[in-house]
Amino acid sequence: MKVILVEDIPKLGKLGDTVNVARGYARNYLFPRKLAVDFTEGNKKQVDDKKRVSERRHLKKVKDASELLAKLDKAKLTFKVRVGEEGKLYGSITNKDIADKIQSEFNIELDRRKISLDEPIKVVGLYNIPIEYYSEAKASVTVDVQELPE
Repeated sequence: MKVILVEDIPKLGKLGDTVNVARGYARNYLFPRKLAVDFTEGNKKQVDDKKRVSERRHLKKVKDASELLAKLDKAKLTFKVRVGEEGKLYGSITNKDIADKIQSEFNIELDRRKISLDEPIKVVGLYNIPIEYYSEAKASVTVDVQELPE
């Protein structure tokens, strides 16, 4: 059965694609969830219009994200923390701490999941942390972890 996808579906296709699927899959899964519509010329035109609007929105999001990350790119965040033996921190610095610091210094609200920190920072030093705000908008900040003077 030929259907037109109304949304992106992993392993099946993207918005606006015309695909052949089993009749039961279309009737029992795709149509009730409004993920696809039956293939007709009228539906094809509607989905094409929706696709154009979606692309415009996507380009605007990428542009806004790029402008936002331009402020952050190559920024330096300094954390002064208590340190134990051999430069090890009491506690750690997580992606949530970095997001809070960005919020306080740059007034940019950033979801902590956008900050690519493999594991919390537990040692004094300089770290280059990548931020992937949107699929095409990326930046990196330098995190400087220093010992708190006593």
